[in-house]
Amino acid sequence: MGGKAALLIVLGFSTIMVIVGLNMNRASTSAVDNSTNYYETSAAKEIARSGINLALNNLSRNQSWTAAGSPYSYMGSKNLEISIRDTGGIKVVSATGTYAGKSKLIEVKINQSSFSEYAYFSNIEGNIWWSGKDSVWGPFHTNDDIQVQGHPYFAGPRTSHGGKMKYYKDKPTDDPTIIGTYNPGLTIEIPKDGITKLSASAGSGGYIFSGSKDVYLDFAGDSIKYKMKSSDPYITVLATDLAPNGVIYVDNGDLHIQGTVKNKWSIGSNKNVYLDNDIVYSDIPDPMDKYDSSKDLLGILAKNDVIITDNFANKIDININAAIYCETGSFTAENATSRLIGKSVNLIGGITQEKRGAVGTFTVDKWGNVTAKSGFATKNYKYDSRLLRMVPPFFPSTNTFKVLSWLE
Repeated sequence: MGGKAALLIVLGFSTIMVIVGLNMNRASTSAVDNSTNYYETSAAKEIARSGINLALNNLSRNQSWTAAGSPYSYMGSKNLEISIRDTGGIKVVSATGTYAGKSKLIEVKINQSSFSEYAYFSNIEGNIWWSGKDSVWGPFHTNDDIQVQGHPYFAGPRTSHGGKMKYYKDKPTDDPTIIGTYNPGLTIEIPKDGITKLSASAGSGGYIFSGSKDVYLDFAGDSIKYKMKSSDPYITVLATDLAPNGVIYVDNGDLHIQGTVKNKWSIGSNKNVYLDNDIVYSDIPDPMDKYDSSKDLLGILAKNDVIITDNFANKIDININAAIYCETGSFTAENATSRLIGKSVNLIGGITQEKRGAVGTFTVDKWGNVTAKSGFATKNYKYDSRLLRMVPPFFPSTNTFKVLSWLE
């Protein structure tokens, strides 16, 4: 009886071991299958990602690039398909990678960045310094080095080509406060045809002033007042009747502006734009609120300079709500090195300029104390965060794209 029991126990254990062995074999086979499937799917995804990167790289160099060579061969034969669709200014880039019968689709939506997205942009900084009284809130870029005196404040992502920080005296005497990322080595070029394109837009649904060396505009909410000489009386018109698409352009003359802006506008000249007084929104936004409900937006564009007029209205300070663009010139103050000392330039918006212009001058004594010498003592530039999602009509674009969405 004992022998039979022992035999049954042995047979029982043998049966159990056989079952365990079979299950382990199945588990091992399943694990191998899962591992193989994961590898093949991952490989297909990486092929698709490579396709997206290939497309974005080519589009950054040539905005009209098309995937004429699709399907491409990558880790296989003709296993990478790329397509690009343009849907109202937004490009949809799709890439499908295939590996060992597994396919993966990735779709990315991009659009061209606008210069209006910058709180501050310059190609050349020149011999002008950021002082300890200056602050810039928002995206900042220069293709030059940055010169600082004291402790200016930069709040927002900052990029530059040169990547160097030049100090008025030395560090830590001169040392800016930088809140946000800093990426050197990036070059972004100002286009040569931004003003030409604005002119074309004004000629197709906007309004072009021509034949006068000066044009004066005074925004008055739903109306616009204009005249050709400072001594003339204003002519008042409904703003949307004058320029339905929101673009006003002065051909071969200087534009002088002031007033209260309602709705979206881009105004410019192939010469200079003078700021004769405050130019502000009817509904002034909270500059920190990207989703502020204000619908008012202004682009001020000049082929040459955007200039703060040296007059009584701007004696103490000036308030500007706008994205400013100077294609070959500067944002500057008239008679910056000799005008009476004022308080501040208060900007909600952004500045793009070929060469940085002066709005005032200062002196520094041997103890490091800064004293205004002429012009405006302080630059108070606050970025209008709505410019991350809103663009003034037909405002010039950069040579870079930004990703709106990435779906895998």
